[in-house]
Amino acid sequence: PVADADIFTSMKSISFKISFPPLLQGKFVLNELMLYTPQINIVRYKSGAFNFSDLLISKPMTPEEKAELEKKLREEAAKPREESKPLKADDLPVAVNIGSVGMQDGNINFSDLTSGQKLNIYKVTAKVFDIKIDPKDLQKNDDISLKVFAGIKTLSRPESGSVQSFDIGIDMTGNVIPFDKKSRLLNPEIFLKAGSPYGNATGLQIFNEMINVEQISKYSGKFDFLKKDISWKNGYVKIHYKDNIATLSEGKLGNDDYSLTFGGSVNVASMGLNLNSDMTLAKKHTDKVKAQTSRLAVKYITGKAKDYVKPEKVAESAVKPMLNESGEIFLKYAIKGTATKPDVKLIQPVLGSLSDIVKVAIKDAAGNAAEQVKDVAKDKAKEKVSQQADKNKDKAKGKIKKLL
Repeated sequence: PVADADIFTSMKSISFKISFPPLLQGKFVLNELMLYTPQINIVRYKSGAFNFSDLLISKPMTPEEKAELEKKLREEAAKPREESKPLKADDLPVAVNIGSVGMQDGNINFSDLTSGQKLNIYKVTAKVFDIKIDPKDLQKNDDISLKVFAGIKTLSRPESGSVQSFDIGIDMTGNVIPFDKKSRLLNPEIFLKAGSPYGNATGLQIFNEMINVEQISKYSGKFDFLKKDISWKNGYVKIHYKDNIATLSEGKLGNDDYSLTFGGSVNVASMGLNLNSDMTLAKKHTDKVKAQTSRLAVKYITGKAKDYVKPEKVAESAVKPMLNESGEIFLKYAIKGTATKPDVKLIQPVLGSLSDIVKVAIKDAAGNAAEQVKDVAKDKAKEKVSQQADKNKDKAKGKIKKLL
């Protein structure tokens, strides 16, 4: 018996099915290797060792065995070094045909004592299947299908990171081309449709930068009405991976407050970002943004301008460039930097400063006042002309009467 806290791994059952006759024909056919209800606990200690590291340590050697090992090491050191060659399809001794490999209904706990991060991956059903790799016919047999469904959540968070906490559902299907058909080298190309049927996250850095981007904060104030805790349903994205670059397309995420679409690329090695995203706020938030803008506009309306420039009108003018045809606030972003330090810029609409909007409003108001003065002057001039004409008519009538 082993205490629950000390268990590295356990499972209800394992299924292993292999076909022997194909081995005689140079083919490896594994029908199934599945773990059912596995429980896996992984701990990384501050020393860098894992809780399973002792399984990798060989038994103590006798003096004779130690001497023999040292002799072999000296012989290996004397040989000219050969650079390790990357794996090629031709290095496979047999064609590979595998039905399915993976786990069903698994639970994985990971605790990293070096960073303080604790994660739980739950309800894991992950498998690769229909694996067909034939070095003699790589054009037709170089494919692996995969399917993953799981939930992943934080149990504790590190001191720094791109997100504080999360609980996300993951549903992925796709295929992998393990060997490059031209070079025949192992260089996986991956095609995935990744969905997130549910999720919530707190302190997501990219999202925080988007809702508090400097251009908007100076113009309309921070979108404080959008929650720090974000949640979503039925998000998805298409992913293509090759040579450390993950290309994202048709990404979509949303809830009652907003909808996001996104695409671009992520360098998996450096976590460098090159993304574009559109955010559409729910129409119910348009009036909130106008109210915030109106409050900010007050400090720019001074002196006599207060008599004829209203902050509500300034807010109307300021928010108008943000609105789409449906009256919703629509914003386009470019996202660079890294996942932990994203650099988010608003690229549409192009916003100036609120003080400039107020100046235009004052100028327009002054122009309207001047037009009104001109109109009054014109009306008075017309009235005088009309009066003079009437006088002239009366004089003419008097002269005619005298003549008669």
